[in-house]
Amino acid sequence: MLKTSMHYFRIGWLIALGLVLLTGANCRAEPGAPLKEASALLHRISGAQVRPYSTRDFGRTPYSGAISALVDEAKAPAMLVALRKELPAGLLAFIGTTQSLTKPPVPGVELVIGQGNGPTDILHIAQTDAVNYGMSNEDLKRRLARWHQAYGIDIWQAETDTIQLRFIRLPPNLQSFAKEVYEFCPDIVDQGVGTQEALVQEIRNGKGLQLWWD
Repeated sequence: MLKTSMHYFRIGWLIALGLVLLTGANCRAEPGAPLKEASALLHRISGAQVRPYSTRDFGRTPYSGAISALVDEAKAPAMLVALRKELPAGLLAFIGTTQSLTKPPVPGVELVIGQGNGPTDILHIAQTDAVNYGMSNEDLKRRLARWHQAYGIDIWQAETDTIQLRFIRLPPNLQSFAKEVYEFCPDIVDQGVGTQEALVQEIRNGKGLQLWWD
């Protein structure tokens, strides 16, 4: 699916709000104690009913290791910032499924709280993969763990085939890094910005990336 227009809108979220870095079974089971305590916080900030699960596979598979609330897409980034300011250590928050393929589709996007401490924990909760390019969830986690170690990254949105992140420190050689990104995620250029040179400018100006694998 073509995500160019969505790409520019969501990068706008990131620039406007300046999101900051915070340092399973597939069934509808009750969440653990830390998540039960976070449920009141999620309800207060979102104003929405809290579900005892988040979703994977474009909203079709519930995951009991997290909680979530469905919120208006335009309000989700500000809610995320508010959540992250109050979350205790050992919990993390991100925007989850934004493109539900359930029938009927659910309205809104997921605001998710799960247990973890870093970017790869978010990818585990979302179970993002790039199977069309032969990369599993573990493959993506290894690559982003290297980026996190080298530059510091904040994954603020993740779902089945999409990751949105910002850099704490920009890679020093953006030309070389853009080439790596293109090899890792061709769709960001081929269905997005058009050239690796444009990708360099996108990273420099937005201090982040939207990755997706159709």
